[in-house]
Amino acid sequence: MKSNFLPENMIPFLMSQNDLKELGLEEVGYVKEYKVNGKPTWVLHAADGTALAVQGNPDAAAQSARHHELDLVALH
Repeated sequence: MKSNFLPENMIPFLMSQNDLKELGLEEVGYVKEYKVNGKPTWVLHAADGTALAVQGNPDAAAQSARHHELDLVALH
C-alpha cells in the first residue's frame, strides 16, 4: 500500500494498533485521521494510543513525529 504523505522508508512494517499497545514501544507512533467539526484532522499517537499532537494536515503530523523522535508505522 502506498502512503499519500509518508516516504516509504518511514513505514518499515505493518502492525495493528493492538500490536503496538502490547509492545509499549516509546519510539514508535502512528498518525490517524479524524473528522473534527466536519474537517479532517490528523492526530499523532504514541504506541500505547496516547494522543501527542493534533495537526491540520498529514505533513505537519509527520513533522510532529520527528519532533517527538518517533518512527511512524502504518496501521492496518
